[in-house]
Amino acid sequence: MANLSIEPSASRDPLSLVIGATACQVIGGLVPQMSPFVVAGLIDGLALTERDAGIITSIELLALAVTAIFAAPVVARLSIRRAGLAALVLTMAAQAASVVAQGWPSLVFLRGVAGIGEGALYAMSLSLVASHCCNPEKTFGLFQLVWAIGSVVLFGIGGEVTAAYGHRGIFALLAGLTLALSPFLLLMPDLRAPKQTPTRTPPSMPLLGSLLFAAIFLYVAVSAGLFAFSGPMGERIGLDTAAVGYILTLSTVVGLAGAGAATALNVRWGRAVPISAFCIGYVVVALVLCLWTNPVAYSVAVILSAVLYYFSLPYLFGLAAALDQSGRWAAAAGSAYLLGFAAGPIFTGAVIAASGYASLATVCVTMTIVAWALAVSIIARAFHRDRLADRFRNSAP
Repeated sequence: MANLSIEPSASRDPLSLVIGATACQVIGGLVPQMSPFVVAGLIDGLALTERDAGIITSIELLALAVTAIFAAPVVARLSIRRAGLAALVLTMAAQAASVVAQGWPSLVFLRGVAGIGEGALYAMSLSLVASHCCNPEKTFGLFQLVWAIGSVVLFGIGGEVTAAYGHRGIFALLAGLTLALSPFLLLMPDLRAPKQTPTRTPPSMPLLGSLLFAAIFLYVAVSAGLFAFSGPMGERIGLDTAAVGYILTLSTVVGLAGAGAATALNVRWGRAVPISAFCIGYVVVALVLCLWTNPVAYSVAVILSAVLYYFSLPYLFGLAAALDQSGRWAAAAGSAYLLGFAAGPIFTGAVIAASGYASLATVCVTMTIVAWALAVSIIARAFHRDRLADRFRNSAP
């Protein structure tokens, strides 16, 4: 079912709904956001190799993404509050047990269990917004504002506790944040029905949803890959680790502009214009980071990539919400995001190792263009075809 209107609604979403969905989103997405510290904590605290630490982190991210995929078709039929609290209990138990876990095998199991709970919460947050919010793009933009502001604080705290206490420190931080945010999940509505009765269904909605899944995966894989290798790219042009860290911190702060712009702009210019804008922007970013060896250009590109990243996600998730008011495709979009986030560093490293940064630029540009073409074709088929048909019907004698 689709909400084919792209005009912002005059009504406002209940504050309790927005707060509950935001808390659900943050708990579900904490580990992907803090993954660099999780890896570092496992290496320092348990003396694991980079490979073993990466495996543990990847298992959790994979469990998170797979759970979100399988939850997407059924989450709209569940009692959001009850299912959310059940997933919270599972996540909280695994987080707490990870603090005292000894050894690699137990952590593999516990982080996999945590990923299942986190994936369910992540899918529920997106489904809830899609099915019950009047302006999904605005709420998704608020999510990005919260992530940008919170990351500035969390990155500093995460670095300190990881340096002091290793894996126990970062897992304790994750458990503490989960516990602190858990009361807000009680604000989620205990509802199943979509926010309103849909009036029209777009052509081939399962096909359009699948194409959007692919578009989000490709786009996020590019952005996550470039982000993961922003450190080596900076060192390649002569910057030290401290300078790269400062630039990344600054990019997170400036990235607030992207999230704020998405929240304020909403869909006043439709969806095709902003999606085209941030795809063009990422093509420029990829070319600069991969081909230009100037420190100033590198710094501007990293900061611009953060602005575009925070600006883009509300529109991609909002497009998924517009395809299906039950929230199923919004939840699936979340799993596409998580899979792209996990796959990005892998493909980026493989391309660099095989043929260098020039080839990486070509691959990133190609993937971004394909993602843009898929998204624009979805908009054309789901929205503009119906409008054109309406014009013909209205002009008929």
